[in-house]
Amino acid sequence: MLFTSTRTVICTLIFAIAFQSLASANGLPTDKSKSAPVLKGLTPPSISNLAASGLTETSATITWTTNKPASSEIDYGLTKIYGNVTMLKTLDQNHRLILIGLQPGSIYHYRVISTDAAGNIASSKNFKFSTMEKIDKTPPLITAVTSSNISISSATITWTTNKAANSQVEYGATTAYGNTTTINTLETNHRVTLIGLPVGALCHYRVKSQDATGIQGSSGDFTLTTLFLNVLGIAGKLEDGRIYLPSNYNNFVPPTIGVAFADSAFGSTITRLSNGLSQFNDAVHHEYSTMSPFNRDNTRILLATQKNGYYISDRSGNVIVSTSGLVISNAAEPRWSTTDPNVFYFHEANQIKKYDLRAMQKSVVHTFMQYAAIDFGGGETDISEDGNHLVIVGNARYVGLYSISADTLGNTLDINGRGGYDYFDVTPNNNVIARWNAEGAARYRGFELYDRDLRFIRQVTTFGGHADRGRDLNGDEVLFVVASNDRQPPAGCENNGVEKVRLADGRRTCLIGLDWNAEIHVSANTDGHNPWVLISTTDATSGTASLLTLLSANWQQLWKPHYNELILVKVDGTEQRRLAHHRSRTADDYWYMPRATISRDGKYAIFDSNLGARPLTSYTDSFLVNLTN
Repeated sequence: MLFTSTRTVICTLIFAIAFQSLASANGLPTDKSKSAPVLKGLTPPSISNLAASGLTETSATITWTTNKPASSEIDYGLTKIYGNVTMLKTLDQNHRLILIGLQPGSIYHYRVISTDAAGNIASSKNFKFSTMEKIDKTPPLITAVTSSNISISSATITWTTNKAANSQVEYGATTAYGNTTTINTLETNHRVTLIGLPVGALCHYRVKSQDATGIQGSSGDFTLTTLFLNVLGIAGKLEDGRIYLPSNYNNFVPPTIGVAFADSAFGSTITRLSNGLSQFNDAVHHEYSTMSPFNRDNTRILLATQKNGYYISDRSGNVIVSTSGLVISNAAEPRWSTTDPNVFYFHEANQIKKYDLRAMQKSVVHTFMQYAAIDFGGGETDISEDGNHLVIVGNARYVGLYSISADTLGNTLDINGRGGYDYFDVTPNNNVIARWNAEGAARYRGFELYDRDLRFIRQVTTFGGHADRGRDLNGDEVLFVVASNDRQPPAGCENNGVEKVRLADGRRTCLIGLDWNAEIHVSANTDGHNPWVLISTTDATSGTASLLTLLSANWQQLWKPHYNELILVKVDGTEQRRLAHHRSRTADDYWYMPRATISRDGKYAIFDSNLGARPLTSYTDSFLVNLTN
């Protein structure tokens, strides 16, 4: 017989009760006849599928799963020390907690903790999430709305915003406006030029700016009044069809540098800018009619010597930077910035470079590693109206449009095997126009229009000729081209002249009729501020422009209207003004031609003249005409 002590019985009974209680808590059978269970309460929950989602400026949602019911707890903070806790005691296997009151644009550390019913604790490792940046939901604040550069048909509107936004101007004859112009570049200093405004009229306008999130601010209504034509005091004499002879044609004595004189026939004020013989023992020229030698505010002028490259003068002919100071060759095609009066761009080898007058320094803007050499379109192109684009021809074969601000060259056109070309130029809307050597109604002939990616748009004319691009009074892109090669010229240009061709559809009208004997150059350079086209003519056949030693005794009888003149023509053809006799004579093969060019704002013109003498080969000097007497 087995005897058990009272103490042993009591211990056995306590253990049995504890066992049954634990088994019951874990949902296990308590029947002693069944096999012994494995107790779940001895293992912690397993955490998986941990994720942070629903991130906003100030909140985040954290989710995870456990393999058995457990509580939900998150430790979180800006460091691994955490410092913040949120929890939910409800036992669940799918866990979801939302953290609120977080700081925008911040990186948060966190870990999750789950505790099962038996008190077993599971904890994850450290994780991170980032809250969204705070979104500014206020509209741009518009201030300092101003109108300036008001002309007869254009005006510039400027304003500032307190954050980067686009630029939009609504304008019209009433507060209903009806016209809109938009620049989508995001900036805080805004500048929009309105063109095609009615002459001498009241214009209402307001400005709008939209930020990167689409929130827009708007100004109140403002007004401006465009100028009447006579406010500008345009120089010269209105067209009357008469013959005007220059006085002292055989013995004209020009003034010294910086001294002005009045044209003997038309009264315009002309200032001598150079005396190449005494200054350099060399000829002095401006480059050509289609690019502006004037900087943005007309205070500086690029001129070139025949042998030693470019120099910079002011409007009185004073040398500001000498040829030895610039060291820029005649092949460099310098082009003034349209936004900074102290900067111009030029090319050397395969690089675009910039010259800054303030620092008197050159710097490299871009190197085209894919080319051995570049040029700016072939010698007759200018920088774009917005001052941000240049036509680039690489290795005399690949044509593209380069953006200065983006520092990128767009798609290029391979012109190998397309026949010869005269030049490529950028239009006011940053399209590209090509003048091919061949003529006729087919591809790669006459003038063709391409978009900024050098995709063909249309043939503009079937013929070529001296020309310049610009804007009509309504803002349309147009080409002003000499009519001599047009086999079917529009009415008025049957005997030569200058045609206006609308680039959008090739529609041609005669701007001014001239004479077959005239060699003609055209300068528009207009960006909407200048409603004039400048035309220079030279009688190349009759003999009225022969050198003094070869001039016919009856030259007065041979003279016809517009011979050897500078003429201003309004871009819509409604007004012609005869400015001056240039007095240059046919010598050598090119440089004797005045190739007159007009400033972008229409206030000044420059022409070259040898004044009937030939002391050196290709000799000329440069002269300034004030167009706003």
